[in-house]
This record gives sequence, structure tokens and C-alpha cells, in this order.
Amino acid sequence: MQRIPASGTLRMFDLASRLEAEGLKVYHFEVGQPDFPTPPNIVDAAIEALRQGFTKYVPARGIPPLLDAIADRYRHRGIDIDPAKNVIVTPGAKMALFMGFLAVIDIGDDVLLLTPSWPSYRVMIRNAGGAPIEVPAGPLYEFDEEVIKERVTRDTRCIIINSPNNPSGGVLTKENLRALYDLACDYDFVIFSDEIYESLVYDGFRQTSMLEVDPTMERTLVINGFSKAYSMTGWRLGYAVGNEEIINNMVRIQQNTTSCAASFVQVAGVEALRGDQSSIERMRKEYERRRDIMKKMFCAMDGVSCVIPKGAFYVFPDFSAYHMRSSELAEQILRDTGVVCTPGAVFGKDYDNHLRFTYAVSTDVIEEGLGVLGDYLATLKPRGPGHVKRLPTTPAT
Repeated sequence: MQRIPASGTLRMFDLASRLEAEGLKVYHFEVGQPDFPTPPNIVDAAIEALRQGFTKYVPARGIPPLLDAIADRYRHRGIDIDPAKNVIVTPGAKMALFMGFLAVIDIGDDVLLLTPSWPSYRVMIRNAGGAPIEVPAGPLYEFDEEVIKERVTRDTRCIIINSPNNPSGGVLTKENLRALYDLACDYDFVIFSDEIYESLVYDGFRQTSMLEVDPTMERTLVINGFSKAYSMTGWRLGYAVGNEEIINNMVRIQQNTTSCAASFVQVAGVEALRGDQSSIERMRKEYERRRDIMKKMFCAMDGVSCVIPKGAFYVFPDFSAYHMRSSELAEQILRDTGVVCTPGAVFGKDYDNHLRFTYAVSTDVIEEGLGVLGDYLATLKPRGPGHVKRLPTTPAT
């Protein structure tokens, strides 16, 4: 249990909830959850499945119609996937990641982690017996091949990437993925590609799946799910696509733990993939509009710099000018203004001068909340860029 720290995001959420209960008006920018309802056709499919009594155990790998629908998503990109061998359906993408790590990592293995990165990766890696090794990619999420080579050891087993990236919104290009695949071949490691935000990209960018670079899945395990694209966070439905050996090992783990993803939820997943897709584009366009508003407001704030995100639904502005640890600054902002965000240090040891804000909230919340934040920061009087210093960082959780 000592390997499992408290969630940095949920710690701020809990504090905000207590202050809210005491009467403070709170502007929630901390939890990455779509504020749109699940599309009605998906809800109707689940209700109908329940009415038809689809409430029993199903195969651990997943129901065949959903396995087929997932495989078809990638066949349209020219990737030949056998739904009976290369796919597993899981109770959320988080469980797919955890089982994937358990299936691949041995005790003592090193796992490279392209940062900034979602904190749960580190917890999962440690619980599988591995050691997370951070490889900084910066707010733009751009890696240096030489830096990766410096981090590789004889114990390196895999690397995990997340594009579009949580927390920065940065993306990896197809050329980046090809370079990473070449490194995986040269140094004999596996690539875990978390593609949960793949449908949420902006400015005409086309997200490339790692499977398009490694269609044989020899060195790739792709993790995805329904939470972000279809606003199905509470449904807990994810999946993984990879080679037969890794997927079979994950199936064995699922047989002995969760048994299967909920049966009627899997029926809803089939409808999500096979049914009307227009909701995805509507949400994507709205997120892009909110992103532009948020970026403009942050760039107008004293002492704040902000890279424009290319995907996901977060911004990761730099608050170096305020000379405070991210956890201290986030808590001070919350107590003084009601604006709640996530400290940057939880995403990697090099990001203690950043805070993460989500724009999966309404425009009214963005404009009012960030207006309050901007007025507050103006009272803190940051120093000019020439006086900015980097604070000592704290270990990431």
C-alpha cells in the first residue's frame, strides 16, 4: 500500500468540496471529465440490453460484436486485426493499462515514462514491480531521441506514451512514432500507447495510432476506451489491442480478477462504435472553442505563459514567475479565489512550475473562473522574466 499515493487531482477535488460545503463558490478545473451527456443512442442500447436480460457473465475477452467493432475501427486504417486474438475489452481503459503492465513487466524492470504524464502510470508500474524512469518531453510533448537513449538500461522493458497528452495537450507526429518504434527495435522494448484522447485533436491535426507504425503489433500495445470520445466515464469501458501473447496474458488476468466488463455496457459500446458518430465532432468543436478562450485568457495574465494544446482537453500553463511549488500555489489559489486546478508536480518532477486546468467545463465557468484568477494573480506581483528562478522539485506521485 505504500506504493499507492493519494491522487493529486482527487486531493484538490476533496479540498474544494470541503470549502464548497462551507460556502465558498468554487470553479472546478481539476477533474478531466467531459461535461456532455452520453449520446442518447448509446444510453438506449444499454437500456434495451437490460430489458432483454443481458445481465449475465460474458467471455473475459469481451462479447464478439464489440471485439469485431473495435477491430473494424483499425481495419479502416489498413491494420489487420484478428478480434479473437488481438483485442480485449476491459472495465475501463485504466484496467487495460494495469493488466497490460502486469502482463509485460517483471520485478526489477525499468519502464520509461514520457513526461509530463498521468500520475496513475507510475503507481501501476510500481505495483507491477517495475521502476518508472522519467523522460522529459516538455509542455509541447516533444521527445529527444538522445535523451531516451540515455535513459535506456539493460533492464528497460517498455515505454509508455500518451498522445494527445494529459496534462499538456501535446501530440506526437507520425514521424515521432516511427522514431520511437525504431528505438524499441534497437533496444528491445515494448511501447504502451495510451490513445484515449485520439478523437480530440484540433487545428486540422490528424492523430496517428501507434498501430499504423507497428501494424504487426510486435512491439506495441494500444490502450483506448469510450470515456472521452463518447462521454462515458462512469460506464467503465475500455480495451487494448496488441499481439496474441500479451492479449492472452491479459485475458488470464481478467479471468481471475474482474471476470469481464459489464455485459450490457459492452452492448452500449457496440452502439457507440457502430452508431451515429456526429456527437464526437460536436464535442470536439466545442472543446476547440473553449480551448481558444482559455488560451487567450491565460496569455493575458501577469507572469503566466501558456502553450496552445493540440489535443485532449487540458491546458498546462507555466507559473514560474510566482516562485511557489505547484501544490502550494494551487492550494493558495483555491482558498483565496475558489478556482481549483491540479498541481503540475503530480505529472512529473520537471513540472513543479505548472498547473493543469481542464476545459471540459462550460464557457461560463471558464470566463468567470479565469477572470477571478487573473484579477487575483495581478495582486501577487510576479517578477519579470529576467528574475524568474526554478524552484527545487518534489517527487512526483
